[in-house]
Amino acid sequence: MRIQNTFRGFACLVVLAMCLSGSALAQSANKVESVAAIGADRTEVRWQPQVEYGRLILTVSAPGGEVFRKEFEAGATPSFKLIDKEGNSLPDGSYAYELRVIPNFSREVRKALAASRENGNTAEVMQELRRSGQLPTSLPVQSGSFLIEKGAVLTGSPDDGVEPQAQKRNSGGAANQLQSKKKSGGAVTIEDVVTADDIIVQGSACIGLDCVNGEVFGFDTIRLKENNTRLQFTDTSAAGFPNNNWQIRANSSAAGGANFLGFVDQGADGDSETGTIVFSTAAGAPANSLFVGSTGHVGLRTGTPVLDLHIATSDTPAHRLEQTAAGGFTAQTWDIAGNEANFFVRDVTGGSRLPFRIRPGAPTSSIDIAASGNVGIGTASPGFKVQVDTATPTGTAGNSIADGLTIRTNPSINGLQLMHGLSTAFMALNTDAVGSGTLGIGTKGNFAVHFYTNSGLTAGAPSTTGIRMSILGNGNVGIGTTAPAGRLDVNGSIFQRGVQLFADYVFEPTYTLESIEDHSAFMWNNKHLPAVGARQVDAQGREVVEIGARMRGMLEEIEKAHIYISTLSDRITEKEAVVVKLKRQNTELAERLASIEAMLSASKSEKQ
Repeated sequence: MRIQNTFRGFACLVVLAMCLSGSALAQSANKVESVAAIGADRTEVRWQPQVEYGRLILTVSAPGGEVFRKEFEAGATPSFKLIDKEGNSLPDGSYAYELRVIPNFSREVRKALAASRENGNTAEVMQELRRSGQLPTSLPVQSGSFLIEKGAVLTGSPDDGVEPQAQKRNSGGAANQLQSKKKSGGAVTIEDVVTADDIIVQGSACIGLDCVNGEVFGFDTIRLKENNTRLQFTDTSAAGFPNNNWQIRANSSAAGGANFLGFVDQGADGDSETGTIVFSTAAGAPANSLFVGSTGHVGLRTGTPVLDLHIATSDTPAHRLEQTAAGGFTAQTWDIAGNEANFFVRDVTGGSRLPFRIRPGAPTSSIDIAASGNVGIGTASPGFKVQVDTATPTGTAGNSIADGLTIRTNPSINGLQLMHGLSTAFMALNTDAVGSGTLGIGTKGNFAVHFYTNSGLTAGAPSTTGIRMSILGNGNVGIGTTAPAGRLDVNGSIFQRGVQLFADYVFEPTYTLESIEDHSAFMWNNKHLPAVGARQVDAQGREVVEIGARMRGMLEEIEKAHIYISTLSDRITEKEAVVVKLKRQNTELAERLASIEAMLSASKSEKQ
């Protein structure tokens, strides 16, 4: 019964490890390729990469709990200095490390993954990328430890690979012998004992090469005693049945390795020191590092968990959500934590900003989301999409300017209204009014809307000082005046900028000026000048004019008209010169004709 209870306890821990260590389970494989070979001297520990990578992320956890993290680009050798910034040697003890591979993804893969987040089809896109070989099916991670002792460094070996000094597998026959792995040397040959029946021991059992006659068991029922203690589960089930091999492993067998108790997934054909450690507990972990109560409540650093998960620590209990870049997505890390100052969400990647905080003592329903989706701030029963209430001394929502702000959705106008208490002023985002998504600011009666700057306006004390623009109840708009006499009444100068208002480009040599004949033909055919544009009206048939564009077009036509006038003037001048010349020629011809006629007349007279 005690053995059954022991295995039940192991089973509970395995299930919990699967829940809390999903990323570790994803790394499970019978044999794991080593990411890097580890070596060290008195100044640093180095990892020589043995796989292709885009980046390597090295995380080292020191004996005191301090964590060091550094990224190394492709071609750089990951290393960890054993001397701090002040030149002091790091303290002795066991250091755990993790070396995570970030593959080198193409730009197309990154774009496809980013788009999948927006489109909500991440699983399908990742499956297709894996099928085409553009996304790895597994993400290599190497974890292990190294020991610093009196300045010397023992690097051990990776926990996720084949460790040295593995026992020979029992092959039967004359070879049924086991060689001792004692660190002190001497080989001891022990004959196998096979019993084809149940073995019942009414006492305690010691198993291992270092068990001695007269072993003092205390309360131990089963004791494993040698330099490499392992409890192996080798499943010999036939095909079609579950057949994964498992191991409970105590400590690394390598010099400088870690002291831990771990559960190892060895796959269907793994044994001895093969497999991946999917769950482990380091030696020296504090009391109740992981505690599962009889109710199923889980405690981290507490043996009396109150709720399903209870985290207890002396300074800011927290948990981290870290998305690495190994899957092709952008790396992002969030912390969720709380202490005497606040409960907060920390954007670690974004500079450790705290975009969300709740202070101790915040009242009930400071933020309250109803089943309808309505959001209440200061109210547990929001009647609108967003409602902000501040309690009066009587505990009821007030209606004065000092009592709060209600953000409401009014079904009658299908929009968003921000109403101040019972006043007639409002601000509305109305999707069914004049134009979709129109922002409305106004009043519910014949009252003006004033826009202030540098004003003395205070709550409950209206002031006309600082009014820069006014909209009256009749629709008249005044700028610089609170009594506009027309639709727009401006008291002051008007300047327009930001658009092209001049048309001097028509004088540039590069400008193509249509001929007078072409311009005239367009004008009469289209019944408007080319640069001015045709008449435009809105949905109600009212004319619409963009003043800046219209002024530029009119100026362009005026300047072109002056060019045409100048051209025509030149033509007239030329023709006038031609007329003068023709007149002179006519005069000369008339004179010559008169001379000829006179000569003919004289000739006739002489003949008579």
